[in-house]
Amino acid sequence: MKFVLVFVIGCIMLNLIECNPVELVSLTNKRDDSGQFLSRYKLDDGTGEEKMGKLQSNKNGEDAILVQRGSYTTNVDGRLMTYNWIADTRGFRISKA
Repeated sequence: MKFVLVFVIGCIMLNLIECNPVELVSLTNKRDDSGQFLSRYKLDDGTGEEKMGKLQSNKNGEDAILVQRGSYTTNVDGRLMTYNWIADTRGFRISKA
């Protein structure tokens, strides 16, 4: 009996939640043999992400590290907010655009 009650309440709650599906406006994925890449997408609600990376030699020249940078746009309380980020030998850093 508890299961049925929880199921019915769950169905009612799902019907009350407003779902707004979004569509993919653009998508790009490029990679090369040297480790560089570019990836981006944008949705019709204005949100999306872009990131790029490349292999960079470290100080001793023996190995390489992947340095990445990018941005993402998200909806915060009905406003589009864009954040830029970078990940390299100094760690991950993010800032508001």
